[in-house]
Amino acid sequence: MHPANMLRLTVLIQHHRRSVLAVLGTLMLGTGVVAFGVSPALPDAAQWPVRQVMETMNAPLVVSEPTTSNPEFLIHQSQLTRRDDSLQALLKRLGVDDREAQTFLAHDATSRMLLTGASGKLATVTRASAGRLKTLSVRWVDTNSQRISRLVVEQQEGGYQSRIEQPTPRRLEQFGSLTIRSSFYAATDQAGIPDAVAAQTVEAFSGDIDFQRDLKRGARVSLVYEVFELDGEILFTGQLLGAEIQNGKDTHQAMWFQAAGQTGEFVSLDGASQRRAYLASPLAFSRVTSSYGPRIHPVFGGQRAHKGTDYGAPAGTPIRTVADGVVSFAGRKGGYGNYVVIQHPDKAATAYAHLGRIDVRMGQRVQQGQTIGTVGSTGTATGPNLHFEYLVKGVQTNPSRIASDSSVSTVAVAQLPGFKQEAKAMREQLDMAASVALADAQ
Repeated sequence: MHPANMLRLTVLIQHHRRSVLAVLGTLMLGTGVVAFGVSPALPDAAQWPVRQVMETMNAPLVVSEPTTSNPEFLIHQSQLTRRDDSLQALLKRLGVDDREAQTFLAHDATSRMLLTGASGKLATVTRASAGRLKTLSVRWVDTNSQRISRLVVEQQEGGYQSRIEQPTPRRLEQFGSLTIRSSFYAATDQAGIPDAVAAQTVEAFSGDIDFQRDLKRGARVSLVYEVFELDGEILFTGQLLGAEIQNGKDTHQAMWFQAAGQTGEFVSLDGASQRRAYLASPLAFSRVTSSYGPRIHPVFGGQRAHKGTDYGAPAGTPIRTVADGVVSFAGRKGGYGNYVVIQHPDKAATAYAHLGRIDVRMGQRVQQGQTIGTVGSTGTATGPNLHFEYLVKGVQTNPSRIASDSSVSTVAVAQLPGFKQEAKAMREQLDMAASVALADAQ
């Protein structure tokens, strides 16, 4: 500051000292800055000497230059592959501008798996700020086998190299809880419960509860189920391990138990089998899109009787027979499209329509849970779905009765080795899941 200006400022403060201090005090209070303390009296600011100090800096300004010792700045970025992706489009979204890498990926046989098959693969790159590719990782999961595959492309001396890995995910046990406000599936959506777990819950209690009619508002559901994690991300869910439903005054519990050398099944925590002669649904993971009864026909319009239950599911989803039996029809049938009928030992039959593919033949014996085909949209259908019918003496009957009408399996597991220990541990886990739900509700 110029000495003349400094002098004028000093005179101004001296003549208006009280006003300046009042303004400063107001500013401090207005900004909420308040300090309390006691200090010795200071000399009057007007009496302080004013000096101007000027020094010359001889040292030059030093700006560090990039050297080989400084690490290169790298960027990590991820994108999901799209159905209409080209190699160029995907690399552009990932920020890769590298002709050498693009040429390698286009000509390498292993790297062609990058864009083959289903879309939705997770592609992750590590690249330099200028766009040069260092590593590329593309991960996907086979929905049928749940096998994980990963394409890895790395920059090495002399160029790029590629390989296919099949990493093993880590199995974890996860708690879930929900409260019924409208419907079971609406509650699972709100609570973030996977559809696969919701479907298994329905199956575990299908002989005890009609999930469309019996669940009361305020009913609480506690769940313990498997998830499989890789690279810090949950890729898919597995088996429902245990569940508890508190529905008014009634409490229902079930757990998954598999004895050595035997197939697993849902049982009560007392050891009684939950298995029924019929499964509740022909699809493991699905939703009811149209129930049995009158409805407005989605193709022809007008109100018509709907003599089955429609399940929405992606094309190619495996369809399972709900009970043991013999295939009495397998082929094409009018508006049903690809159509399978299975005759069961109790003289009832089940029918499956609009299949994309049929995997059984007439006269073949099938077991409960066996895949008989896949979801499709053949015949009169607006999109991929399964039309499912339950026939008693040749007459279509409401399929929702199928589980409750079937007899209880006589298999008991209470005395099998290890059951009591597993049941005790499951009670503790369900109590923990319920306590978490109560804590979240408060």
